Amino acid sequence: MTPETTDFAFVEVLDADAAAEQARAAEANRILQEEADVGAWHKRIEFAREFDKHARKGYARDRRYCRGSSDPQVFDVSVPIAATYVNILTGFLYARNPEASVQPADSAGSSRTEDAKLLARTLEIVIESLWKKGRLKAVADPFVRSGLSVGLGWFKAAWHRETGRDPATEQQIGTLRDQIAALQATERQLAEGDAPNPDELRAMYEQQMASLEQGVETVISSALVLDFVRAEDMQCAVSLPCLRDYVNSPWIAQRIFMPVADAKAAYPEHAERLDSATKYYNVRPSDQEKDAGSISDTDADAYSTGNAGQATASGDEACVCLWEIWNLKTRQFATIAVGLKRYLRAWVTPDQATSRFYPFFQWAPLWVDGRRHPQSLVDRSRELLDEYDRIRTNYREHRRRAIPKLGFDSGAVDEQEASKMAAGAIGEMIGLNLSGNSPNTVVFPIQYNQIDPALYDTSTIRSELELIWGIQEALSSTITVAKTATEADIQQQGTESRIGYARDSLDEVLSDFAQYTAESAMSPNGLTHDDVVAIAGPEAFWINTDELSMIEALVTVDIRAGSSGKPATAMKQQQWSVLLPQLQQAVMQIGEMRGASPLDIADSLEQLVVETIKRTGDTGIDPYSIIPQAPPMTPVVPGMPGAPGPDGLPVPAANDPAAMAMQDPGMQLPPEMLPPQLPAA
Repeated sequence: MTPETTDFAFVEVLDADAAAEQARAAEANRILQEEADVGAWHKRIEFAREFDKHARKGYARDRRYCRGSSDPQVFDVSVPIAATYVNILTGFLYARNPEASVQPADSAGSSRTEDAKLLARTLEIVIESLWKKGRLKAVADPFVRSGLSVGLGWFKAAWHRETGRDPATEQQIGTLRDQIAALQATERQLAEGDAPNPDELRAMYEQQMASLEQGVETVISSALVLDFVRAEDMQCAVSLPCLRDYVNSPWIAQRIFMPVADAKAAYPEHAERLDSATKYYNVRPSDQEKDAGSISDTDADAYSTGNAGQATASGDEACVCLWEIWNLKTRQFATIAVGLKRYLRAWVTPDQATSRFYPFFQWAPLWVDGRRHPQSLVDRSRELLDEYDRIRTNYREHRRRAIPKLGFDSGAVDEQEASKMAAGAIGEMIGLNLSGNSPNTVVFPIQYNQIDPALYDTSTIRSELELIWGIQEALSSTITVAKTATEADIQQQGTESRIGYARDSLDEVLSDFAQYTAESAMSPNGLTHDDVVAIAGPEAFWINTDELSMIEALVTVDIRAGSSGKPATAMKQQQWSVLLPQLQQAVMQIGEMRGASPLDIADSLEQLVVETIKRTGDTGIDPYSIIPQAPPMTPVVPGMPGAPGPDGLPVPAANDPAAMAMQDPGMQLPPEMLPPQLPAA
């Protein structure tokens, strides 16, 4: 080795050391920057939690009323009226999954109308199938119940793609790795001058391997995953003046409590670091309720850092508190853990691009102008609920004090006889020696306060509660006079008008969710055409696009108003019975004037039957099992009688002389096959 070669190698070593030192310094600087960023987010979330502490305190207080234990230190009797009303309204507002309504957009144009109609029908089937598989009903029930109880309900919708690695592509990648490893021998051959340039081969192999790596993952399944989120586990930015505009919040954070073992499995690269995270435990339920004045915001939490929740010494029940942060400005999300200074998941962009960035959906039935948080129905009727419990408590105390008693003249009898009367039990016969005195002069009733039912009448309170909650008289079982069917329908209409504002706001949320579902399913990472065919049948029309404007230009996604509530009332069904004959007659007349085929008219009448059965509210009736279907079409075999021939005319039967003569005019038929001659005039 020459001195020049030695100097060159020494310089290479120095450059390598300097590069490694720069890489370590850059990594250390990146970690410091990451810790500073995570610390800033922790402070930002803690400040927002302190800012909304009063709202979470209200959640805990409202839930106590729904449990039927408003203030056990004050009231001996606590009637769970709020819980009953919540159950009734939940069934009214969300009794079933809503019906998707997808219509061709006005901007589709005449050239794309047919495609838009096919896509609209396919989307309706796909949306309802995704909601059913995602168990929307099971998520919507606590979602609506939370809005009625604490004033605010949240749920989260996320698109989940389960992928796997293709074995054939894995084998090709392994072969390329072996070829790259074999280049080391080629480098030795290059030194001898009898081998090609290994750098070119290595670059070619690496490009091929990179191309295969992109296609090695195959999608196993795609689905919409839905989760209910408790109101206290959501946090919006403090700069948002009203939570009703949460879609415009600069950021939203969701709190997630995850067992330590599950967190390590989800984030294996941070498994050791998770051991030092703050541990949380499920709050152990207690039979003793706190005093109403000592309720705090932490009483609304399901998990706590205290030792009261530690049920096992092994620590298997320990959880870590994760915050999933969604940043509207960067349109990315990340995950941090309480007690850790590093990201569990760095900032990433969601796979599904939708017109709304946040995957969260919020519903609140009551909003008050100028307030950041909505008002709950429990909070609005709290004084009436307390008054009801106070009347029932006083009524119980009055009845306890109004137990009939008898007194006796202890001076008229000796001490032994007086002890017998004092120790006597209820219904017991006691032998007494009254020394000849009359019993009426020795034993006499003691006067007590009589109960006046008017003082403890709660009908006025119940009427006011029904007015606030929008519950009709028959539903809350306070009806005292028999009602006619017409009066019951009038009360039903009153209930629907009272809760109409809540149903309209809920329909608005579900309409946004239907749009979100359609955009997620039609995105490039959504459902494939094969997936849609498996859901909607072989005639399904489907496109995958990342251009949201194209979806809006083709279809308009919505839900049928009120389709999530209870079925139509008897009065609406009666209105439909009047309208149905007119629709049937109109279908027949319009079809006749337009020259429509009988099959088209039959399809229209079939839709009327389906709509009639749907309006009954009985989901157990299958209309298509009642409606007769068209017979299957017999396939036409070329060359068979009736099939088109080479000249376009139907192929005649073997014994049809007229058709044979039309096919070949010069053909001579035998006399017995000729048609009979008419006699001469």
